[in-house]
Amino acid sequence: MSKRKCLTIKEKISLLNDVESGIKKKDVAAKYGIPANSVSTILKNKDSILSKAGEVGNSNAKRVRLCVYDDVNQAVLKWIHSVRDQNLPLSGSLIKEKALQFANALGYSELQASVGWLDKFKKRHMLVHKVVSGESVDVSDESCEQWKNEVLKPVLKEYQPKDVFNCDEMGLFFKCLPDKTLTFKGDKCFGGKRSKDRITVLVTSNMTGEEKLKLLVIGKSKNPRCFKGIKSLEVNYQNSRKAWMTGEIFEKWLLDLDKKFGKEKRKIALFVDNCPSHPPEVKSKVKNIKLIFLPPNTTSKLQPMDQGIIKNLKVYYRKRILRKMIACVEENQQFSKTYVDLRTCISELSKAWQSDVKVTTISNSFRKAGFAKEFSSGEQEQESHVDSEPDVTEIWDGYREKNSFTDDVSLEDFLTIDDGLSTTGHLTEEEILDSIVMSNDDNDEDEDQDTEIYYPSKPSTYEIRKAFDTIRCGLQYQEDVPEEVFKSLHSCEEFYEKCVSKVQQKITDYFQCKTTVVDEI
Repeated sequence: MSKRKCLTIKEKISLLNDVESGIKKKDVAAKYGIPANSVSTILKNKDSILSKAGEVGNSNAKRVRLCVYDDVNQAVLKWIHSVRDQNLPLSGSLIKEKALQFANALGYSELQASVGWLDKFKKRHMLVHKVVSGESVDVSDESCEQWKNEVLKPVLKEYQPKDVFNCDEMGLFFKCLPDKTLTFKGDKCFGGKRSKDRITVLVTSNMTGEEKLKLLVIGKSKNPRCFKGIKSLEVNYQNSRKAWMTGEIFEKWLLDLDKKFGKEKRKIALFVDNCPSHPPEVKSKVKNIKLIFLPPNTTSKLQPMDQGIIKNLKVYYRKRILRKMIACVEENQQFSKTYVDLRTCISELSKAWQSDVKVTTISNSFRKAGFAKEFSSGEQEQESHVDSEPDVTEIWDGYREKNSFTDDVSLEDFLTIDDGLSTTGHLTEEEILDSIVMSNDDNDEDEDQDTEIYYPSKPSTYEIRKAFDTIRCGLQYQEDVPEEVFKSLHSCEEFYEKCVSKVQQKITDYFQCKTTVVDEI
């Protein structure tokens, strides 16, 4: 009797990739020297195998021996990442001492951080001893040019411009209005009350500027009160305790993006900075995304989003908020009913990103950061200027005429109030323990608890249909309206009617609609 062959986790993952690529099961079985029914068993346990691959660093292992004190291990691993992000040296004795501290805090007084425990911990998470040397704080222009030649140019040769992406976070005081600017000024918002007034936004686009991905918005509350009853948002929404980007949120976003491009049968290159919330180990978990990290402390020179894209997005967002407030005054509406909540912010921010930020602004920002393809003889590279910022002066003056607030606030103060706002940070030991012990389900605080805000109720079918007619009538009174505008409105109306047809209406809704019509007549 021949000896039964047991595949390693790495071989099982390779087998799964072969089957997904279209290779027949019998050919895969012959390749790995196992029976065909074993291939079926591996396919059946696909999710379990992939999850185990994430639990162990040594993918050549044949079995996963689960750690008895897994929460202690996770706490130690998060602490190591936090310490190394600060470029501090580590030793085995220091890791063991920290493990004992976490174990006591989590109620495992019997755990002994022995040499054997340390060896297993290092093997499980693929930790190796390295000498820390040199300085990475200052990066010269020569280093940037070297990176462009050795890393960037080969990538641009391998991928089409439409498949080269960049993402970056920005912090935003989304509730900050002109008359509240001074109360926000100088607030770095490392936590506390002001974290309810800020969000972090992940902005992503490709090199041509023609593919702007849906924004990822990170707030403090898991279920903001203004989201009640809402089932669809214009952005992806996540939450964290300080409204910061975290490694867990970034990994989830990246894996979802990887699935998206997998369905489109696309391979893309994504450039990101090497901040603490972008863990390097996620590179091995994606199949359709080549993740490339920018050199430390070079984002001001090499990050396309920092060359004007994010600044344009912020200015356009605040321009929309000012316009909204002016409309409020002109309609004699109560200020409290139009206060900027998270739901309003998401809508205006998404419109600013998808409609206001120009394609040329994005493409020129990439070019300014050095993301330019090689040109053959006879071709000329376009000038790498970035479009000027949108002019907000006129609408700012209009707001000041209709509202009275201190002259100490300038337009520049209002537009740059959250420049440099933290979007991530190093975890403290207390925060590490909190992340292990407490789930985010406890972070269910409502937004805007200290402010009386009007949240519009769900409009009726009749109200929405009437709104479509009102918009169409309003457009008909305008000159030279492009045909595409009416087509877009018609598409929106058709989509809504399809949604309505899926839901069987109550007969009382019908009578309510008829009553409203009679009242208006």
